[in-house]
This record gives sequence, structure tokens and C-alpha cells, in this order.
Amino acid sequence: MAVPYMTIVEKTDKVIHMKRTPPFRSWLVFFALILLGAYAAYESQNLWLGSFYFVCGVALAHVAMDRWEECVLDRHANKVTLFHRSLFEVVFHRPVGQKVVSSLSDITNVRVESETLKYAGTTYTVALVFSSGFSLALTSAGTYGNKSTQEELVKEIKKFLGFKDIETVDVFDKKPSVPHRREADDDDEEEEEEEEEEEEDDDEEGGEADKHD
Repeated sequence: MAVPYMTIVEKTDKVIHMKRTPPFRSWLVFFALILLGAYAAYESQNLWLGSFYFVCGVALAHVAMDRWEECVLDRHANKVTLFHRSLFEVVFHRPVGQKVVSSLSDITNVRVESETLKYAGTTYTVALVFSSGFSLALTSAGTYGNKSTQEELVKEIKKFLGFKDIETVDVFDKKPSVPHRREADDDDEEEEEEEEEEEEDDDEEGGEADKHD
């Protein structure tokens, strides 16, 4: 079974809003580190040293915890906005800690990116590719195993932007990404080809008429 990557919470002709919450694996690591710190504190039999172990366990758990992440593509404002919130910011209702804003019109492609981690497996994320060649992942961490949920999300985003096709790229692959053209560009190319063919036919007919004369 595929691990959910991001959930679309709002989709209109003008806006698509996606969210991601920490998966079960992240919560498991979080509580495991806290329990490890509590066990070390209990075994130390020293108040100050035990407190230090417990605080270290909580701090490591907080750092290892995945973020609450959101992505908003807004056609009306022509903006891409990414939000990242930590557990501390969510619990204490703090302002958004990390925020990335870019231009929606600069996006040339949307793709699934993979990263192979030694002894851990392959993770998959969804990334926006801009005209400068820069690739921006929607989330700071990917999901392991099946990439079907990422591919479904890519389809939805490309449908929203008017793009086509799906590709998976390894983040360590240094080959440049070839952006996919929009459907409107394809239609323009077809019209230009038809006009060229018509001009060639007219030239041929004119040449035949000159020979008959």
C-alpha cells in the first residue's frame, strides 16, 4: 500500500492547495527518541544528568520529526507559496517558520524526483521545475516505496497548469531537464506547419501554371 504524500484540500480553476502531515513513520521515530531519553534519565539515577538526557531525547525527537507542509498554486496572484511548520509551531500556534514564494508563470515542468539512500531505500518527492533550471521540491522529505501517490499528484498539478506527461528523475542525475511544452504551444506549432504546407502547395501550383503558359 502506497504511503500518502500530499492531500489536495482545495482545487478550483484559479487555486490548488495541498497539505502534508507527518506520516506514521515520523511519529514512531519521535516517540522512540523520547522514550530513549526517558530510559536514559531513569537509569542515570542522577537528577541533573537525568534531566539532561531527557531534554536531549526531546530535542532530537523534535529535530527528527517531519514538518507540516503546504503548497498553494494561485493563478490569480501568479504565485507559488510553500509553508513549513514544525511541531513546536503547530502546538503553540506560532507564525509560519519557513515560507517560499515564487512566480507561477516561471514553472516549465512538474515531475517526480527520487533519491536513493544507503541502507534505507528510495524516497520520492514531487518537484516544480522553473525556467532557470532550478528544481523546487514541494516537501522537505519524501516517502519510501511506491511512487503512485506522487504520480497522481503530478497529474493533478499538470492538469491545473496545462502541462502533459510524467517523468521520474533521480536528484543525483546531472542531465538537464527538458521542459514539457504546454498544449497551446503544440497547437501553435501544428498551425505553423499547416501554413507552411499551404504555402508550398501554392508555390507548386504557381510553378505548374507558369509551365503551361
